[in-house]
Amino acid sequence: MNDSLLHLYELQKVDRQLDDLIESRGELPDRVNAMRQQVDSQREQIEQMRRDIRELESRSRELSAENTDLREKVDRYKSQQFDVKTTREYDAITFQLEDGQRRLHTNTESVGRMGIELEQLKMDEQEATQNLSEMERDLDEAQTALNEVLAETEHEEKDLLARREGLVKQVQPFHLTIYNRVRPAKGGIAVVPIKNGVCGGCFNAVPRQLALELKKGEKHTVCEYCGRIIIGEPIAIAVDGEPQPVTYEVDNEDFEENDNEFEE
Repeated sequence: MNDSLLHLYELQKVDRQLDDLIESRGELPDRVNAMRQQVDSQREQIEQMRRDIRELESRSRELSAENTDLREKVDRYKSQQFDVKTTREYDAITFQLEDGQRRLHTNTESVGRMGIELEQLKMDEQEATQNLSEMERDLDEAQTALNEVLAETEHEEKDLLARREGLVKQVQPFHLTIYNRVRPAKGGIAVVPIKNGVCGGCFNAVPRQLALELKKGEKHTVCEYCGRIIIGEPIAIAVDGEPQPVTYEVDNEDFEENDNEFEE
């Protein structure tokens, strides 16, 4: 019997048990991951809001300080208009005065707009922070529930993963390559035994000569229809045990009624 194929079939059995274990946890792990991503995204948005608030406050302080300086200059230019002696000096002072007034007006409008934007940003940041607190609370509750579920299956999962690690080392690389490629595409079933001359996965017929060779348990083939690895029954029996015979229970009353009908 081919040991690599035997261990490959055992590996699939362990992987199926791991699949069932993960499935038993339901959607909770995915939900917790989604909630964690939402919390992280919310935190990033809040940090960006806070950066925007700090930047606006800094810019607003700069403009306010610049406005204070501009007001002083405007007042000084106004007083200098009465001390000029020539038209040229008057025009120069007037130009500086008008430029200062224009800049002061522009800065004042900018500070006003920044004040409105800052107020809205702070309100949004406060609301987002409150939402974050609720999201974190919901995440903590979901994580606690998930931890309880994981605790129930932790030892079983560790045992299965340890078995899997040991089996992988005993499977030939080319068998493992086919297995890893086919399994995700075939619902977790990449290795199937031949049954009554047909593929145990798609139930298409296997060539007679090939079926005879598989019976020895030394070889495998890849199904030309579904792509699964087909192994001989000896390997499946070594792992799964002898198949149990199918029995049917007969209702005695029904049997007697049918017997009487036949006699009549």
